[in-house]
Amino acid sequence: MIVMKTKTLTIALLFILTSSLTAVSQNPERHNGPDFEKIKVEKIAFITEELSLTPAEAEKFWPTYNEFEKKKFEIMGQRHELEKKLKEEDLQKLSDAECVEISKKLASFFTADAKLTNEYNDKFLKILPPKKVVLLYLTEGKFRGNLLRNYRDKERKENN
Repeated sequence: MIVMKTKTLTIALLFILTSSLTAVSQNPERHNGPDFEKIKVEKIAFITEELSLTPAEAEKFWPTYNEFEKKKFEIMGQRHELEKKLKEEDLQKLSDAECVEISKKLASFFTADAKLTNEYNDKFLKILPPKKVVLLYLTEGKFRGNLLRNYRDKERKENN
């Protein structure tokens, strides 16, 4: 029985990983960071394990989560583009009216992100038990913390 569950989970994970990597490879200009595919695979494995997703849950959850992340990256990308333009400009030369407009635009990105999270929270609640949805948000933070810690450790080793 346990062997069968392990095989089923392995097959589900392989399916999910293949679909995720296919989606990333079809749009490489969106994700040109270092080892993005590796990080994505690690994140999928980490979340799947932390949430103890069943194969049935994983099959429904990952397409929805990937859609959510894609939209989130689009919002973040737009915000970063504006921030990049602002770094190239001298803020001191902008009028107050221009700064008000820019501040509202920046705030709108945070609003859009919050609306998106609320929208997908409802979708996640239709797929997963409520405790797993809460655990998802905690797990995402834990993953980001681990990623940052690993990056810092790597930087320290390279600088020594």
